[in-house]
This record gives sequence, structure tokens and C-alpha cells, in this order.
Amino acid sequence: MLEEPSIYEFDTDLIGIDPISKNNRYEFIESMEETNKTPKISQIVQQALSTGYLTIKAENQLRQLLTTRYDLEDFNAFMVLQDAVMLGKVKPENRASYEDVFSTINQNSYKPIAHIQREKALLLFTKVTRLKETANKYLSINHPEKAKFYYYQIIDVLEILQEGLDINTRRSLMKSYLEIYQRIVAVSIYTQDFNSAFLYSEISRNRYLVERLSKQDTLLPITLPFKLYEKIKEAKINENKALIHYTYVLSNKQDKQLIDKTKDKWLEAKKNLDNLYSEVSESEPEFIAKTKVYPISFTEVQSLLQHDSAIIEFFFTEKVLVIMLILPGEEQPFICEDLCIELKDNCLEEIVRIWASNITTKTTSTKDIEIDENLEQLPIFLKIFSDYLLPRKLQGYIPPDINNLIIIPHKYLHLVPIHALWLNENQCLIERFSVSYCPSIQVWKICQKRQRQRELLLGIENPTQDKDLIFSKAEVVSISQRQQFLQTQILSGGQASKAEILRSVKHHHCFHFSGHAEYNFKNPLDSYLMLSAHSNDEDLTLNFILTDMQMPQADLVTLSACCTGVVDAFQPTDEYLGLPTGFLLAGAKAVVSSLWKVNSIATAYLLDEFYRQLDRTNNKAAALQTSQNWLRACSADELRERAVTWDLSKLEPKEQFRLKRALKRLEGIPFENPYYWAAFVLTGC
Repeated sequence: MLEEPSIYEFDTDLIGIDPISKNNRYEFIESMEETNKTPKISQIVQQALSTGYLTIKAENQLRQLLTTRYDLEDFNAFMVLQDAVMLGKVKPENRASYEDVFSTINQNSYKPIAHIQREKALLLFTKVTRLKETANKYLSINHPEKAKFYYYQIIDVLEILQEGLDINTRRSLMKSYLEIYQRIVAVSIYTQDFNSAFLYSEISRNRYLVERLSKQDTLLPITLPFKLYEKIKEAKINENKALIHYTYVLSNKQDKQLIDKTKDKWLEAKKNLDNLYSEVSESEPEFIAKTKVYPISFTEVQSLLQHDSAIIEFFFTEKVLVIMLILPGEEQPFICEDLCIELKDNCLEEIVRIWASNITTKTTSTKDIEIDENLEQLPIFLKIFSDYLLPRKLQGYIPPDINNLIIIPHKYLHLVPIHALWLNENQCLIERFSVSYCPSIQVWKICQKRQRQRELLLGIENPTQDKDLIFSKAEVVSISQRQQFLQTQILSGGQASKAEILRSVKHHHCFHFSGHAEYNFKNPLDSYLMLSAHSNDEDLTLNFILTDMQMPQADLVTLSACCTGVVDAFQPTDEYLGLPTGFLLAGAKAVVSSLWKVNSIATAYLLDEFYRQLDRTNNKAAALQTSQNWLRACSADELRERAVTWDLSKLEPKEQFRLKRALKRLEGIPFENPYYWAAFVLTGC
């Protein structure tokens, strides 16, 4: 049994509620009676927090306010109130009335949040508060099984509350209750209920992405009348655009009236789509159920897992980083003390923050093969990450016939090149295994089911016409020569307009972008692939990709640019936004992207070899593994020989001269440093 006695230290503040001052109580009552205007939810909460008391009148006002319009500030304030009541910092005037509320809840069945009155939402929040309080008290007196029972109920309610929400509201909800998922995973491990630990680890991950992907991939019945089919198709597009626009406005903290207006438009579009789905369910009763997201069982994971593949899933509890190993043919995930890393006095997060700052800082390079000054210490970082994240005994638990690893990172680990970490003193992970990444196993399952061809290539080559990107043209030319592509379309420079890309991308199996990109940590929706050096309006932003791009036939998206695989991994929940997210939602089965600022020469060679490998195998992860190992061991002479095979006739004479000059400067094994080969990761299948 994994020993984690500290798991029972959560509840020291929950027992013993101090008496509340009558003076504070009466001051609050009087202040509420003095005004004729109904206060905001946030004002009621603030008063309750300052006095430590919640009157019956205030509770009734909350109920009333939650049946009308309220903003994100009020929503967040209400979440704070729930925690305060649970911790005993705020005491209800009449505890019995609180108990009556719960009995009322138990008599009702609840629909998703988009379809219930806000008053019922308040009751659900209140139910969560009570269950959380009970669970924590059982935990404090060393009854983990009883605590688990109540945590299960809490998560059932949270699943109801978050269904159909936009990503910002979902983040607010999950942020307030994140420790519930951490505790239930920790308690499940302590009681050796490893299947439950896996289940609740999965439920907590990227629910927004899973929900949107699932709805997008749900096929309409073939018996559906054409007119209704077209209506639903249009309604899905309108609802998605309205949702992303509302998310964008909310993320930019724009005028409240505009936020309310865009939210109303989204809810109206959502209602219209739901009504059309209801029409479908009249003839196909099971259709609505198919659009819902259900937790993936361990049995289902085993049915999808190939005999030569394993899954490594990371999960942070409050005190431990857990590594779950899922092996083919097993009845439960493998979790043991050797694969759990204590977080006490652990500075891992701070190191990753320094790392993230280094890899995303803008710098200029004076030579074509010069290592970025912020990344020259990358091998040192990788050694530190290896010591923290890959226990030396991990390899011993993986059977020798396993060749492929699917890695499910958690939180800020999405920014770490786990495939480049050291498995032992002499071998890094990518030498032993091919590696692919996924935000969750649910997303992996959805990507697996996307059956695509790989015959039509759309290449975007140096759309900004940057003279320093001479290897971009060589890269795209070499890739377009591959046997797998029966037809290629290359958009170069000014040809690569947003409108033309949007039109062409619908019909191609592979989308290859070679140019500049930037990730925006302040607002990820403003991250972009640069299409023009003169106008930001022409850039392919994540916001645009989410609202307008449709790639129903895309097997592979390759983003050959800087920081295209970065996500906002330091916000508390596991609902991340990045360019790979956008392309998966647009329909792609897999995305190859970069975790830092990449070198153009090394990238051209790496991706040239990657597509050569894809001529020989359908396994994208294995193709990337072979390419990375090839590049890190390739001599300068071998690289120059490879360049001879490229058709450089499409390059201008000046471009050919500069390219040959850059190749001439290569010496030894020029790309051995992980900076050159480890940046690119495969997300999806």
C-alpha cells in the first residue's frame, strides 16, 4: 500500500466553529434593511465574509439574484462563499434551513446547467458545500472509504454543473473545487482503488475540449431529412462561433454590456441547436445521449490500447505527483510508491516557470546555426526534469515488448519535453520509445476514431516572405516530393491569404505551415500563425481557427514555427488553450508542434526526415522518434549529402547561395544538442 499519511491533514480547520458576534450579526441585518436596492451577489458575499454570518434574508436574496442576470464576478464571489461556509468562516443563521435545502435537492433530478434555473444551480452549489464538509470531516477522523463516498457525490454534482459551460466559467468552477479531484485521487490510491484513481484523474482533465470534440464528431442519423440536416449543420457553426466570440470578449475583460450581449447571443444559438437536436431525438431517441460526454472506463482504454503500447499518465494531488502506468492486458493501472514523487520542498513548478520564461523570450540570433542564448543551458534543465519526473525504477516496470508511449501530462508538465528526458544514465526516453502526447485519454480515444487518408498536401511556405527563412522554402519543397502525396498545393508568400487557406484546407489530408508564430500567454486566443508582416488582421489566430477553420479530412497538421505547441499551463485547472487545441477542434487527427523557439536549418532537416519516414510507416510517433534520433546523430557531411536530394531549383539564386553558405559552416555533429531536435511533439494519433 502506498503510504501517504499526510493525506489526512486536510481537515484541521474544519472542526470547531467559533461563536459569531451578535453585534456583527445585527450590523449586517441593519445594513441590508437600510437600502431599498437589492445588493449584488458579490456585495452579499463580502458582507458575509466580513461578519462571519449569513442571515436567512441574505440567503433568500442570493436565491432570488441567481434566478436573474449575474456576471462572472458574482459567480466567483458565490464560489468563495461556498468554501467559507465549508471552512466554518461563515455561519448560516439557521442551520436547520440549510438541512431542508439538501432534502429538497435529493428529491429532484437535475438537468445540465444550461437547462436549469439558476435557483437550482444555487441548490446544487449548496449541496456541494455540505457534501464537501462531510467528506472532509470523515477524512479528518481517518475514515477514507466514507470520505470517498461523499467525494463521489460531489463530483457527480460538479459534472452536472459544468456541462455546456464556456471555458472561462468552467475554469472558475473547477478552480474552486480542484482540490476535490486531487483528494479523491489521493484517497483512492491510499485505499488501493487504482481504477477509481484513474477515473477521477481523467474526469478532471480538459472537459471543455473533450465535450466540444465529442459533439463535433457525433454523426447525424442517415435517415435525417436533408433540410433538418442542413439546419443543424448551420446551427452548429453558429453556436461554435458565438461561443468562441463570447470567450474572446470575456478573456479580454471588455465592457460588461458587450460581455452580456455576446453571452446572450451564444445562449440563443445554443438553445436553437438544442431545439434542433430535440427534433432529431423524436425519431432517434438515442441521439441526444450520443452527444454527451461519459467517463471512459479502464476496460474501454484496454480495448483501444495496442499490445506494444503503454500509457503514462501524470497527476498532481496536493502533496504528491502520481505517475500512473497503464499496460496492455492489465485489469487496473499500475501505481506504486516508486512512481510517486513527494512535492514537499519540491521546487519543480518554479523551475518549469523559469524554463517557460526562457523558451518563450524573444531573442535574435546572429548566425544560422547559433543556439538561442536562453536555451544553451537546455541539457541542464533536461537533467533536472529527469531527476524530478522520471524515477529511475520506471523502466523496470515497463515490459520489454512495449515500444510506444502515450503520455498524458498534467498542469505545467505540458511545457516539458518529457520524450527528451533521461530514462537512465545512458539513454533518453526517445531512444527507447516512440512518444505521443494527449491532453487526456478521452481526447486520445476521439483522435483514434478519426480515420483519415494521407494523400493530399496543403503547404504554407514563408507567408511573410522573411529573407531569413531560406530553409523554409527548401523544407516545403522537400516535403512536397514525398511519395505519399498524390497531389500537393503550395501557397507561398502573398498567396497564403487567410481566405485562401480557409477555402483550401477543407479538402486536404495534410496541412504543413512553415513560417513565424507566436504564443500569447495573456490571452491564448490571440496566439497566431503569422501570414502577413504588415497586417495583424491577416494572421491565423487561435480565435479564428476555433471559429472558422474546418478540416474534416485532416490526418496531420505540422506547425513548423516557434512555440506552436505552447499552452497556458500555469492557470490552476487543466483546461488549456493552444494552437494544437484549435487544430484538433477543427478536425485534425494529429498535430506536430514546437515547445520553444526553433532553429530553421535543424527544423528543415528534422521535418524532411519525418515525412520520409511517413512514406514507410503509418505510425506518426515512430516516424518522429526516428527523425529526432537521426538528426541528433547526423554528421555535417551527411546533412550536406541530404541537401543534394532537395530540388532547390525553385529557390532564387541569392537564396541558393545563402543556403549553401549555411550548409558549408556545419561541422562535426551540429545538431546533437536537444535544442535542435527535441522541440517538436506529436499531439493526437
